[in-house]
Amino acid sequence: MLDSTKINFSQKKLSGKKHSWNSKRWFEEEDGIVLFQHAKEIWVDRIPEDVPTNETPLIKPHLNLILTEDKTVQGRRSWKAKDRFGNDITGFIPPSYGLNFNARIFVDNNAIPTTHESAWIFDYANGILTFENPPPAGAITLIAYEYVGRTMQQYLDAELNSIAIGVLGENNPEFEYVIQHNFSSFDIQANIYVFDSVDGSYNGKKYWKLDVVPLILLDENRIKLQLTEKHPIRFVLKSYGAPNFG
Repeated sequence: MLDSTKINFSQKKLSGKKHSWNSKRWFEEEDGIVLFQHAKEIWVDRIPEDVPTNETPLIKPHLNLILTEDKTVQGRRSWKAKDRFGNDITGFIPPSYGLNFNARIFVDNNAIPTTHESAWIFDYANGILTFENPPPAGAITLIAYEYVGRTMQQYLDAELNSIAIGVLGENNPEFEYVIQHNFSSFDIQANIYVFDSVDGSYNGKKYWKLDVVPLILLDENRIKLQLTEKHPIRFVLKSYGAPNFG
């Protein structure tokens, strides 16, 4: 296969276009599917536009992270983000979530702008910094922000392991659940998702916010959820362990 075909295919795919012919420019192609993603690669938590200085449940700042040179590439042109155990760090938040998430590169503490002659580009998904031309001599460090919130896989796992799911609202402000199988109410936990309207929209965006609301224990085998605020809630009841059917 010609290199021109490989480049055209990849560039058009990443631009959300189909590839039909090398001589067609990317904007002349029809719209297509960009990429298929595994559930573990899809982020589900709402990312704020303001970057934190300390780690939060959603974001881990990497401030002046020393990058590791990829010795398989000549001219010091490729560098990887790794943790202190030597594991690759991936899943950095791109500036599409806010300009404050732009990666910043330094050589010996001197900022290297994107207009620098070394022509660097940072792969946010894979944590790889590449240079078109050899970079200046010195230690290369990075400021960027890693997503550490939930993935769709974690969300689906939570849903699939649930024993009851529902919505409490004005017309049905409470829910009572009779414990079945071989566990008691003390083996149950509730995840409560609060949202500002029944369809989950907020400022034009769909999102869920995890909140902690205690269960009302009626007795050993019955629990109750009671709507105590104006916002409707969506609840997911889960057992700590799988029921024992024996």
